[in-house]
Amino acid sequence: MMPQLRTDRAIDDPKVIEEILTRAPVGHLGLSRNNKPYVVPLLFAFKDACFYLHSADSGMMMEYLRNNTSVCFEVEEFLGIVPAALPCKWTNTYRSVIAFGTAQILTDPDEKTAALRLIVEKYAGEEMARSLTKDMVEEYRSMLLHRATSVFKIRTDQITGKKFETGTKSTNTAATSK
Repeated sequence: MMPQLRTDRAIDDPKVIEEILTRAPVGHLGLSRNNKPYVVPLLFAFKDACFYLHSADSGMMMEYLRNNTSVCFEVEEFLGIVPAALPCKWTNTYRSVIAFGTAQILTDPDEKTAALRLIVEKYAGEEMARSLTKDMVEEYRSMLLHRATSVFKIRTDQITGKKFETGTKSTNTAATSK
């Protein structure tokens, strides 16, 4: 792996990286097959240096994943636009995390249920997550596609954080109202 170029923007504190991963609603999974990249946005959970994700059991993402388990996962917090007098001097403020690792499709029903509970807890709360049973996980099929759901985890080999934050007030009020 290449070292981080802008060390002045590095996030070295694992707690800050975990905070970003906890708050970010969507991550982007980067895959590659036969020198053809593919990126897909996904809901996710993060625990103990692993990302947990789910998807339909078939489709382009799963074809790529079954062909090459080396993946990249990216999450960002867009904080806003910083205007300037010259167009080329405009910038944006952000915090981001990029992880490299190996994806593994989970087959054990207990492990799949635990992973899905982490995802459900992040988006729907602890009570909803506790209500998810192993039987529910095993019986669930997509209402639209009538296909099984795959659950997988990414064991991270490397995870880095990067930020660019200024004291300048953003012109994006949605980003600053968080």
